[in-house]
Amino acid sequence: MKKLTVLLSVLILGVLLSVSAYSENTSASDTFSVDLQEGNTFPVFTLETLNGKKISSSRAFDKNKKTLIVTAAEWCPDCHEELPVLEKFYLKNKSKYNFAVIFIERRSSEEKVKEYLSKEKFTFPVYFDYNSVFVEGTQVKFVPTNIFIDKNGKITSVVAETISDENEFINRLK
Repeated sequence: MKKLTVLLSVLILGVLLSVSAYSENTSASDTFSVDLQEGNTFPVFTLETLNGKKISSSRAFDKNKKTLIVTAAEWCPDCHEELPVLEKFYLKNKSKYNFAVIFIERRSSEEKVKEYLSKEKFTFPVYFDYNSVFVEGTQVKFVPTNIFIDKNGKITSVVAETISDENEFINRLK
């Protein structure tokens, strides 16, 4: 009986410590939720660089510019088609718009994304969705998904398919 009491006490202590550690590592700034519908406000959220550095979207994005957020994956054939088009658009328009390409964690890793980016030589701002916080907060189901946001933080368009023409980026950011 004494062994059972000790075992239960250790088990309960372990659960309490796990819950405590989880709550310390999950702050409100690391989680968010948005319904990706036109007209909805896109909330401030935390971006993470490929080195794990966290930055608030309110610091990363100029409030006087429209924003394009793209979710992508290095293993995704449609992303392989879209990202070179996005790179050309970015090089011509990086001073006019905010850009964030967020590589998803699903079936991937930081190392794989770094290898892919090194090979492709993309220069647009890249982030990694550690722990799938962005995917879960937006309920993004497909890559690539392009989220267009106006200067007031309102979603103007969501395209969950490949954009293969620079003009489509231009038209959706008008």
